Amino acid sequence: MSPKLILSDILQKILAVVVLAAVLRFWHPTGGRGGKLGWLITGLSISVLPNTLILGIPILSAIYGDEAASILEQIVVLQSLIWYSILLFLFELNAARALPSSGPSLEHTGNDHEEANIEEEPKEENEEEVAIVRTRSIGTMKILLKAWRKLIINPNTYATLIGIIWATLHFRLGWNLPEMIDKSIHLLSDGGLGMAMFSLGLFMASQSSIIACGTKMAIITMLLKFVLGPALMIASAFCIRLRSTLFKVAILQAALPQGVVPFVFAKEYNLHPEIISTGVIFGMKQSWLKVQDSTPKSAKKPEDYQGDQKFSVTTYSSTGVAITTTGTNKGSVFLGDVATQVKNKNYTADVKVSTDSSLLTTLTFDEPAPGLKVIVQAKLPDHKSGKAEVQYFHDYAAISTSVGFTASPIVNFSGVVGSNVLALGTDVAFNTESGNFKHFNAGLNFTKDDLIASLILNDKGEKLNASYYQIVNPLTNTVVGAEISHNFTTKENAITVGTQHAIDPLTTVKARVNNAGVANALIQHEWRPKSFFTVSGEVDSRAIEKSAKVGIALALKP
Repeated sequence: MSPKLILSDILQKILAVVVLAAVLRFWHPTGGRGGKLGWLITGLSISVLPNTLILGIPILSAIYGDEAASILEQIVVLQSLIWYSILLFLFELNAARALPSSGPSLEHTGNDHEEANIEEEPKEENEEEVAIVRTRSIGTMKILLKAWRKLIINPNTYATLIGIIWATLHFRLGWNLPEMIDKSIHLLSDGGLGMAMFSLGLFMASQSSIIACGTKMAIITMLLKFVLGPALMIASAFCIRLRSTLFKVAILQAALPQGVVPFVFAKEYNLHPEIISTGVIFGMKQSWLKVQDSTPKSAKKPEDYQGDQKFSVTTYSSTGVAITTTGTNKGSVFLGDVATQVKNKNYTADVKVSTDSSLLTTLTFDEPAPGLKVIVQAKLPDHKSGKAEVQYFHDYAAISTSVGFTASPIVNFSGVVGSNVLALGTDVAFNTESGNFKHFNAGLNFTKDDLIASLILNDKGEKLNASYYQIVNPLTNTVVGAEISHNFTTKENAITVGTQHAIDPLTTVKARVNNAGVANALIQHEWRPKSFFTVSGEVDSRAIEKSAKVGIALALKP
C-alpha cells in the first residue's frame, strides 16, 4: 500500500471541491436542476471520478506492467468505499433540500397597532432574527438527518459494508461461500456494469441529439474531465512528492474516461444525466487518444505506424479536356501518373500514363443502340491486357460481358434481373484454356422503404453471406447494419455489426465490431463542400497490449 498515493487522491478531491465552489460562487450556469449543490455534485462526478476499474487497469497495465495494476487497485478500493458513498450522500442531501419545507416560517405582518410601542421595535426585531436563525438550523438538521437515513438504507451502502465484513472473514479465516451463492453473486456483479451501460445507451437513444446537453456544456464537460481533473492531480502529486511510475499512473488515471457509476446516480436522482452521459461517451474517445500519446516511446515500434501521402490535381480546359495529375508516396517509393479525358458526343477517350512506363487507354462508345454501351481497353506494353466489354441496361434487367484479347481468353458475365423491391443477380468468370470456372457468385436482394436485406453466395458456393441494413432515423441519418458469413469448407462463422449517426448535417460518426473482437470507429466532418476531414481508429480487444491503429485523412475537392 502507498500512503502517498492515497493522500494525493484525497488532496485532489479536496482541491476539486474548493475550485468548483469558488467558480460557482461567482458564476452559476443557467438552467439545470439542484442549484449550486447540484452543479457541484455534477462537477465532481465529471472531474475526479474516472473509470479506473474497467478501463484503467487493462490500459495502464499494458503501458507500465503489473506495477500499474497494484497501484490502481488502491485507488479503486478508495473510490468504491469512500468516494462513491460520499457522492451518494451528496445526491441524497440535494434531493432532501429540493423537497418543500414543512417547518414553520416566520413572517412579519402588520396590524392596526403597528404604530404603538415604537421603542420596543428594535427588541422585537432582534428576537425575530434569532428565531429565523434557529429555524434555519433546525431545517438544516432535518435535511441532514433525512439524507443520512436514506443513505443508510440504500443498498449500495449496506452491500459495501457486508462485502467488507465478508472479505475480512474470507481472507482471515479462510471461509468460503456455498458455490451456488458465490456463482449467483458473481453473476450479479458481472451483469451490473452491462446493465449500467445498457441504461446509458437507452438514455442517449431517447435524446433528440447525441450531444444532449448542448455544445457549450459539452465543451465545459471535456475541460473539467481532461484539464481540471489531471491538473488537480498534478498539483496534489507535487505537494505529496510522488515519484517515478507512481506519479505517471496517478496522472494518467485522472485522464481516464468518466466512470459509469456517477451516471447511474445522476439518472436515478435526475440531476443533469444528459451532461454525465455526454461526458461518458466523448470522454472514452478523447481519453483513448490521450493514453495513446502517453505511451512510452520504448513501447512503440516503427512498424506500428504507417504514413502515406497522396496528392491529386484535376484541371479542365475550355474544350472539355480534363487532365489529372496524381502523386502517391508509400514509404520510400513514389508513384505518379497523369491522366487525360476527352469527350465528343457519345465517344469518350481516357489515357493514363504511369511512372512504371505503362500506357492505359480506354475507349467508350455510349448508346450505339438504346441501353447499350461498348468499352474497349488496352494497356501497353502488356499486349495480353486488352479486353472488350459490352453492357446493356433495361428498366428490369442489366447485363455485362467481357472477353480478353488473347488466344485463350477469360470470359466474364454478370447480370441482374428484378424490380426496385426484389432483384436476383449472378457473376461468372470462365477460363477457356482450362475449361473451369474462375469464380461463380450469385445473390438475392430485397429493398423496401428503409430496409435492405441480401443473401450472397461467393467463392463457387463455398461461402454464404447474409446482410441487413436498416435506416432507424432518416432525419439524423441513423443506420444500423449486420453481416453474417459462413464458410461451408472450414465451418467458420463471422459476424459484424455496425452503425452510423449524423451528429449534425456535416458530421457523421460510424462504428463497427466483429466477433473476433476487432472494433473500428471513425468521425468524418465535411468542413467545406466536397472536402472531408476524417479520423479513424481500430483496436483489437483480444490483444489490448498491441498498439491500436489511428488514421487521419483529409480530402480536398474544388
